[in-house]
Order: sequence, then structure tokens, then C-alpha cells
Amino acid sequence: MKKKQIILPKLRYENAPEIDTQIRVGFEEEKSILRTDDRDIVLNLSEQFKVERSECKRYKLYGKMKMIFRNLYLGVSRYDYLKERLALYGDGSDSCFAGYLPYDEFAFLRRDLYRETTSGVSVTNMSEFTGFTIITSGTTQHQNITALTAPYHNWNIYLTYVYDHDDVYPIKYTLSGNTIAPLSFVSGDGIPFRVQETISKYILTSPVKHGISQGEYIIINSRNYYVNSVGNENYNSENYVINILKSQLSGVTFNSLITGKRCTDINDITNSTSLYYVHQHKTLTTIDDYILDNVGFESPIWEDERKLLYENYAGVPNYLVEQNRMESILFDFKEPFTLTGITNNLGYTPTELYVSMIFRNGNGFFNYPPKVGYKFNFHDTWIDEHFDGNSSFETGITYSNFARAGITFTSGNTIDKGSILYGAFVEYNPKEMKERIISESFHKIVSNSAIFNHGQELPETYYGASVTNPIGLYYQSHYRFKIRELSPYIETSDDGAIIDNLPENARYFPDEKIWRWRDLYDDGYVDPDGYGTDYPYLNDIHYIHKDINFYFRNEQIYSNKVDGLINFYNRGDKKICK
Repeated sequence: MKKKQIILPKLRYENAPEIDTQIRVGFEEEKSILRTDDRDIVLNLSEQFKVERSECKRYKLYGKMKMIFRNLYLGVSRYDYLKERLALYGDGSDSCFAGYLPYDEFAFLRRDLYRETTSGVSVTNMSEFTGFTIITSGTTQHQNITALTAPYHNWNIYLTYVYDHDDVYPIKYTLSGNTIAPLSFVSGDGIPFRVQETISKYILTSPVKHGISQGEYIIINSRNYYVNSVGNENYNSENYVINILKSQLSGVTFNSLITGKRCTDINDITNSTSLYYVHQHKTLTTIDDYILDNVGFESPIWEDERKLLYENYAGVPNYLVEQNRMESILFDFKEPFTLTGITNNLGYTPTELYVSMIFRNGNGFFNYPPKVGYKFNFHDTWIDEHFDGNSSFETGITYSNFARAGITFTSGNTIDKGSILYGAFVEYNPKEMKERIISESFHKIVSNSAIFNHGQELPETYYGASVTNPIGLYYQSHYRFKIRELSPYIETSDDGAIIDNLPENARYFPDEKIWRWRDLYDDGYVDPDGYGTDYPYLNDIHYIHKDINFYFRNEQIYSNKVDGLINFYNRGDKKICK
């Protein structure tokens, strides 16, 4: 006979709510009689709501996205169609036609539409009616953009999840100047560090948060070193700086650039050494599965930047151009997603879904497909060699070419369901059973210099820029939606205990002969520390809303901070007309 133990509701997991399990008979209760033939069943409405909510696997994702961007690349074009539409630096009266790409090339919802309308007809009888006259506006000279295709021409939105990871993804890390060769490594090698040496210690500085604490270990070139201290005299430096005494390094020296891995227990290196990898996302939807529309009644914090030109390149007088526009749009996936039949890269049902933004490049003015990089690949005053040549492309995106006026343009195709995209650079510690996001993934796009040239290939414009490694724009490609929450603590049990209904994330550690897992919190439960989910639940659907600030960053002007754009000033752009 199996031994079974009845566990009190409050002991199911840490800080679990108490549930009254007594049967009470009273004159006033939250119960209704459900009549089925001759049988009567008493339902507790609040308990039934909790049961239905916890068993529901349908999630509706929607939200608002605000474009945070300033169009600052000043250049010239030899393509007449684009040259006529540039937001000129001057007003066209001086025959200088250098300017900025029109904002519609970056917009979520384009406004330069081709429309067909009919003229009014006045007749006294039907015999006088000879038909409608079609009046058109806009142009199809370059592409045919209509009100129906405008929301999908520049950008596409997909619902994705992390289905796998890649620990051999190639990465480079570059310092300024040519005195130190770039560090080439794969994602599984760990986090990059630059090394400084003093009389008594080595100082390791990471461009991202290293996640290592004093008293833990760092593994470099398969050797472990004790972390004597973290940080220096600068604020917040403990998240980026590691100090190792030279006394540990008998006969060993470090290169100027190295990679390191976190280890929490020197007596169990296998299970306590963090794994490093890049997420791989799989798409769950197509472009037909979402709706994009303008937000009504919202006042932007910045003004639109428009200019009435004396004349444009085609000689059209009083031509209105738009350099920047504040956009807020609503996105909504048409149907709820049913979270069944899929597992994440760690082998259990995902607790997160993602809204993935892909620059479609409908007009083909940019090189395509975009390249994938991480926070440490973007620098204040130089360009990283990670983007040099044909490396780091987003291989899950396909494209097509078309020609206009003797110029070849490359436009992105729509992405099929089940396509693979690269995601965040991640640390996972087996003993802690938890992922830590080291850096989100970013897509970098560069305007084709044969179509719009703003000096993106010139090293005097930006140090390290070249024909094979030009400067451009970049944005975060994946935005996380929390579906369920795993507990911040770890539960353990020895292998002799009989435990029913272990969570999917439970893992057995044979060396210790114990099980470890994190509890999966019920929907609607939030612990005192704020962990948990409590989304609106209606009509057997969880409704998850998120506001996204979409930072579209200028690689030349943006200063590499954790969040927010700085240097939003008017540059003293030099004249480039000759």
C-alpha cells in the first residue's frame, strides 16, 4: 500500500494562500444549484472560477507600441524617386538636395498611400448616367502601397516562443583602435571581459552585467579562479568589474580580451557552472494573424518635424516633407493563442511568449536581411567588427529583389509559421534552474549607399566604418510577455520521497540524489515580493496587455546606455553638397 500524505493548502508552495477546506452549512453561501436530471450539484462560484482560470490555456496578447526615434542621417540619393522626396536640409532654393529619408520609410503605418476615389455625379435621370470617373492620388512609381498593405510594408509583427538555444553562435567583441585584435568566440564560451593589470591583481571589466558575486568563481580557459572582490570606486561597478589577485595565477597571464563563466560551487563544477547560449525563437503566427492601427486621443511628447520646401528636386513648389513623426500604434492578435503542445528550450511548457518585430524593408532602401547583435556590439565612438562582412545575418528571414531605374532593391518576404529567429544572449545555471538575460538581441539595418548615402561607409564619419562594415540603425527585436510565473525559490526532495504531480521543470541531480524544481504559481496569485501573474480572465481567455517603447536607435548618435535615448540635440550637420 502506497503511503500518501495530505498537504495543507498553505504548504503547497511558499506563501501559498490558505483555503478553507471545511464543509459549512449556512443560510447565505456563494453557491448555486446546478440541476442535471434528478441530480443536484452544489457549486462554489469562487472556487469554480479559480479552477477554470487555472485550467485555461488560452491567452490573448495585445498592447500599445510607441516609436521612439529621431531621423538624423543626412545624405544624398541618386535615385530620382527618392531624391524628390527627401526631407531636405535646406529648402531647395539653393539647389542643394541633401536631406533625410522621409519618415514614411521608418513608420509603423505609412501615409504615402495610393488611393482611388470616384467623382460626384449629378444626373436627373438614369439615361444621363455614363459611369463614374476614377480619381487617383499617390503613386505606384516605386511600390504600390495602399491602406490595406501600409501596416505590413515596413514592419511585421509575429508571436514567437523560445523553442531551443544555440551555444555555438559566433560572436565578436571589438575595442577601439587597432592595437588589440577583436575577440572571436562562440556563445557557449561565456561573457567577454577586457583585462587590466596592476601590481597585485587583474581587473576584469565586462561590457554587460556579469552576474558574478564576491566569493564565487570565474572559469577562464578551463581553469577556475576565486573572485576576491567585485567593483571599484565607480557607482554600480560591482555589476561589471571583477578583481582577481595575482597570487592565484602562478605562471599564468591573461590576454587583453577574454571570456569567462560563472561557477558557484567549486566542489560541484559540473552542476554549478553556468551555461551560456543564444535563444532561438520559433514563430507561431503569420502577418495575417494581427491587426495594427493608430491610437486615438493621444498627445505625443515631441512635435512632428515637417518642412514646406521652396521646391523639391523635381521642381515642385511648396512641397511638404516630413523628417520625424511621433507614432503610437495598437497591435492585437486576432485569435487567442492556446498554450499546449509546445515546450521551451529547457523542456517544459513556456512561461513566456514574445512579440517579435521584424523590419520588412518594403521599399528596399536598406541592405537586407538585418544583422543580429548584442549590447556589447554597440559602442559610443567606434563600430564593432561583429557586423563586418556577411556574418551575423538573421538567417531565418528571406528576401526578394526588384529593379527600378537600373538599381536593384532588396525587400523582405513575409515569414512562415515555424521559422527560426535568433534571440537574447542568456546565462543558465543548472543548480539555480534559472535563466538570466545578459543582453537582448538587436537587429541592425543599414541604408544601401547606392540608394541613400550618408557617409555610412566612411571611417571619418565613424571610426571603423567601411564598405563591408557601415554604420546604421538598430532596434530590439523581441519583447517578452510573461504567461505564468515560476517561484523565485527552489524546492528539493530526496529520491526516496514519493511526490505526486512534480512540475515539468523538475530535474534530478544524481550526484546529490535529490530532485530540484521551481513551483509554478497559479494564475491570479502574486506573492509578497511581486512574483506571480494576475491578468484579467473573461470568456475562458487570459488577456495580457503590454505597452512597448520601441527604441529605434541611431548608431552614430546614440550613446550606449541601459535604457533611453540621449543626445537628442540638433547636430551641426555640415553641408555635403558640392
